[in-house]
Order: sequence, then C-alpha cells, then structure tokens
Amino acid sequence: MKTAEHTGRSRALRAWLLTMALSLVFVFGLTSVAAAASPPMRHWVDPLPVPPVATTTFKPFYSLWADYYEINMSDSQHQFSSGVDKTAYPGWGPATVWTYGQPGQNPVLLGPTIVAKTGRPVVVKYINNLPTALADFPLKDSIDPTIAGWDVPTGAAIPHLHGGHTAARFDGTPMQWWTAGGLTGDDFVTRTFTYMNDQPAALLWYHDHTMGSTRFKPYLGLAAAYVLFDKVDTGTKINGQNVPSGYGKYHLPLVIQDKQFNADGTLFYPTEGISPTHPKWVPEFFGDTPVVNGKAYPYLDAQPRRYRLRLLNGSQARFYNLHFNDGTQDLTFHVIGSEQGLLPAPAAMTSLVIAPGERFDVIVDFTDLPLGSTVMMTNDAKEPYPDGDPPIVTDLMKININTAVPTNDPETSVLPATLKLPCVPRLDATVAPRDIVALETMVPGNDPSEEVPSEVLLNGLHFMDPTTDIIKAGTTETWRWINLTVDAHPMHPHLVASQVVNRQAIDVVGYTAAWTAYLDSGREPLLKPRLNDYLIGLPIPPAPEEMGYKDTVKAYPGMVTRTRAKFTLPATSLLDFNCKTGSYGSWVYHCHILEHEENDMMLPFTVVK
Repeated sequence: MKTAEHTGRSRALRAWLLTMALSLVFVFGLTSVAAAASPPMRHWVDPLPVPPVATTTFKPFYSLWADYYEINMSDSQHQFSSGVDKTAYPGWGPATVWTYGQPGQNPVLLGPTIVAKTGRPVVVKYINNLPTALADFPLKDSIDPTIAGWDVPTGAAIPHLHGGHTAARFDGTPMQWWTAGGLTGDDFVTRTFTYMNDQPAALLWYHDHTMGSTRFKPYLGLAAAYVLFDKVDTGTKINGQNVPSGYGKYHLPLVIQDKQFNADGTLFYPTEGISPTHPKWVPEFFGDTPVVNGKAYPYLDAQPRRYRLRLLNGSQARFYNLHFNDGTQDLTFHVIGSEQGLLPAPAAMTSLVIAPGERFDVIVDFTDLPLGSTVMMTNDAKEPYPDGDPPIVTDLMKININTAVPTNDPETSVLPATLKLPCVPRLDATVAPRDIVALETMVPGNDPSEEVPSEVLLNGLHFMDPTTDIIKAGTTETWRWINLTVDAHPMHPHLVASQVVNRQAIDVVGYTAAWTAYLDSGREPLLKPRLNDYLIGLPIPPAPEEMGYKDTVKAYPGMVTRTRAKFTLPATSLLDFNCKTGSYGSWVYHCHILEHEENDMMLPFTVVK
C-alpha cells in the first residue's frame, strides 16, 4: 500500500473513517478547527428562493437538433440570511460565491435550472469567467499542498452532469478542466458539452468536478439543477395522471446544504487538519447552518394541497434523515422516484435518509391541514452517519400553510398512494461480479498518541495509479461495495444507472486482516479474500425507495452493498472510440462525501468494445 505522502501526486479524494472511539476524536478535532460558530441568525425570515429556469440561445447549427445554452461560471455576491443582528455583527453582509449564470443576467446561487426533454439533446457552452489569481479565491487559506491537485489553478473549472448518460469527453472528469486564461488539464477536450438525454425523466444536477477543489467549488456555489421530463413524466402528468405541477410553484426543487459563516457573512471552511500528514485537509466537514436553495432557515408559504418536492442533498458530508412534522406528528409522504427515474410503486414514509449526491422525488400532502398550520422539515441523522454524534443541524425549513387554494387553481392531482408508476424490470448480471473494497489508512494525529484517518482507498489504489477496472460495453455487472469502515459512503459511478440488489453483513475484522495481507503480499492472487467466506446472515433486500434506478447508493459500514448496472453508451461515445485500443474513454466512480472524493476515494474505469 502506498504511503499518504504519495498522494500528493495522486488524483482527487481521500477519505477517512474511524473506529467508534476515533469518531469522537474526529468530531472533537473538527470542532477545534471550526473556530467560532456562525453568527446567531433569526430563523424563517427569508422566503425560499426558487432557482430560475435557464433560457436557450438560438444558434442555427445547434438549434435544429438540440436546445443550446450558454452558462457562465463567475464570482458574485450572495446574501445567505437577512436574520443576523447587524448591531452585534456590523460587518455581516453578502458573501463572495462562485456560481453559474447566463450571459446578460445576474448570477444567482444554485441556478439556472436546465429543463430538458428525453430525446431532445442539450448543448451547453460553459464560459469560464472565474478569477485566476490565488488571492481572489475565497477559500485560499484552506488549500492543502498534500492533497492531489492542490496546484491546479484555483480558477480552473470543469462541470459534471451528475446522473447524465454522457460520453467520456462530455463527462466532466477531474482533469478535463480549463481556466479563463486558457490553461487546460491533461484530459481537456472541449468547453461545449452535448448531453443526449437518452434516459428517463429524472432530477439530475451539474456541479464542478475540478481536480483538487471539488470540496471547495460546489460549496462556494458551483452547483445547479437539471430536470429531465419525458412522455411518461411530463411534469404535469405521470402516466396520464395529474401530479402537482407548475415548476417553481407546486413542483419545487429543494437543494439542501449545510454551511458555516464567518462574522462578516463570508463562507467558512476549515484551515487546520487533524494530522501532520494533511495539515489543512479534514476528513469530513459539517457546517452548523442549514441552507435550502441558497437561503439559511427559509420559509415557504404554502396552500393546503399536495406539493411535489425534488429533494437534492448537495452537502459536503452530511446525511439527512428528513421528516415533515406538523407539531404533533410526522406526516406521511410518498417517494415516487430516485436519481434515475420513477419507482415501480409509491413508497409511503414518515422519514427519509438522503446521502450527499442522492435525490428523491417526493409528494407531500397538506390538504387536510387547516390554514394557520405550520410544518417543519427537520433532520435527525447523526454526523457522521450512521453512528456519529447527534446533529447540530435539525430544523431546516418552515412551511406555513397560510394561503387558501384559489378557485381558479384547484387541487386536481391524484392521491400519491394511487399513482400508477411504470414497471422497473430487474437486471440480470452477464459477467462475474466486481469487488470495490473501501478501507481507511490511519496515521498519527496532531496528538501523536492518537491515530486518525488520512485517507480511504478503494481497492488499495490511488487515483493516479494505472486503471484496473476495464469494462466491456453492453455487459451488465454486479458491483460489490465492501465497506470495511465505520461510516456510510454514498458511492457514485458516472455513466450508468444502477439498481440496488441487496446488502449483507460481513466479518469486518476477518476480511480486513485478509485484505491487508493480500495488499502486503503485492496482490498475490491466491491471497485475495473471497467475499463468500466472510458473509454473515442473509441478504437484506433494497428499501422501497431504492427499487428504482439510482446513480448514488449508500454503502453502509460493515456490509457489502450489491448494485447492478448495464454499461450502455450514448451515441456520442463514438467520438471517443480508439480503434487501436478498442476504448470508448474513461469515467470515474467515487464517494460523494466531497472531502473523501478529493482525497483519493475515487478511481477511473474504462469501457471497451
């Protein structure tokens, strides 16, 4: 196994993972680097913003066959809350953010939303107007020179359409970046991206994926929604049945994040790590303030009717266990879809665990609540999840049921429990399973008597190591995510839509010893542990909300999580085909805890003919 020092030249992501005792060490260590908490702010004083919908630009060549957009990446100013007492905090004001916008329009945090249709491609020309000087980077003091990619220019950017069925050249992998000044990464191909939209209706999102700063740039604001509709889910009807509609009215995106603020309103991010190995990198960052659609503690004025909510966890590391509570009980709501489309049947729930990168399509019914009622969207997921400390971010958003349903806009949507959703056939594997083993590396901490995590590696490899995952196009593979750590990891393979097959407990101590011996032997094939020798109990089927297609899957600690995906390629992959190697290019898979992804918990895979 390579040392932590080697990772200075390896590619993005490292993860941590503690034993139960070490998880407390980490939390206390993170508290020490978090310095002062965010200034106190009054809750529920700012209305929930709705990100604007992007507008197309007519370009004769593109517009004949695609919707063409131009999207700027630039710095801007954003006020996260108007609820801070400026007498106590006279310097409180807007923060510098980096965000997406459109030419001629003021950039808006978490916008603009691209609304697309299946079968109609989208072409986006991304224009990088980000500052190139290190002095202009808002989080410059958090850059860690021991993390791979730390020397990539801070103004570099590369958008990734998370969940898109996208050719390698348009995928937005970490070294495809470019700067406003014309510098480019080793894998740079283009500034204009084609998304074929050859997939079912779903909520996708685009966010920055630049080598060495993925943990910074979405946190600063480089993230936005991408909503795809089709003939089954038109946005107003699903299979011909009325659903809450009017995007931005009764059909709302909710991008949930946690942030922390300095006394002047600027964004805080840790500047001190937990070990000399990485003097500034922290294993996970949990902010102390909930931010929904770019506002801290927002409120929504609502009617006693049904609402369709597109939930997106855009946080660094925080899992949420969401509830909608009316003051006396948690309301029952229905999950009708996940990252890659609709479920086969509505799932009735009173709480929902959503990991970073995950999305869920939810219908909440307020029809029986009287005017004057309030509903709180709350969270009680531990940090880190699932066995950390109680959360410091609990109340996320207030929903005021204070507006009568107008007679000219009556409630016509069907009861969510009665929705007839499309069939989701289960996939059958066509090749042998592929194992992905997650294990942390431990090093002496700032207190040399204590060991702390310096990284989590997948299959004992760093990102810059030679690619070992070679996949044949058209095959259906079962991936076995073997989590030898004590925390859950949201695992995100690019390109494909996956199904959760099942989960099963494993003998972590036994498997870890065998896996370590295998790595220490130089990967002697006869010493590679057989998963079946370490399984405990029976497989656990997927949860009801996991019965659709997903692109981000929770790999729970001490378990193997089995997922299955067919590796089909979009037509545009022909642009990348190499006749000599038979390769269609490379994509990546990684943990979507951004501090992990940034520190080598990410590997490339190649698809071949």
